[in-house]
Amino acid sequence: MQDQGQFFQIQLIVSVVISAVLTVLFIWAYVRIIQKAGYSGWNVLWALVPIVNIIMVFVFAFAEWPITRRIKELEGRVFGDLPDPKLNRPM
Repeated sequence: MQDQGQFFQIQLIVSVVISAVLTVLFIWAYVRIIQKAGYSGWNVLWALVPIVNIIMVFVFAFAEWPITRRIKELEGRVFGDLPDPKLNRPM
C-alpha cells in the first residue's frame, strides 16, 4: 500500500516538472513569435487576463503589424514613393 502511494507521489512530481517545462517552452515560443511581428514580448501576458485574451487575439490578427509598417516604409523609400529622411535635400 505504501509503495503505491510513493509511486503516485513520484508520478505527480514528474507530471508537474514536465508541465512546467512545456509551459516555459510554449511561452518562450509565443514571445518569439510576437517579437518577430514587431510587438513587445510582454504582450504575451494578455493571455493570462480572461476576456482580454480573446480580444487581443483579434487585435493581433487584424491590426497592421509594426513590422509590416516598417517594410512598407522601406519599400516606399526604395521605390521612390517616400522621401528618405536621411537626405536633407529641399524638394
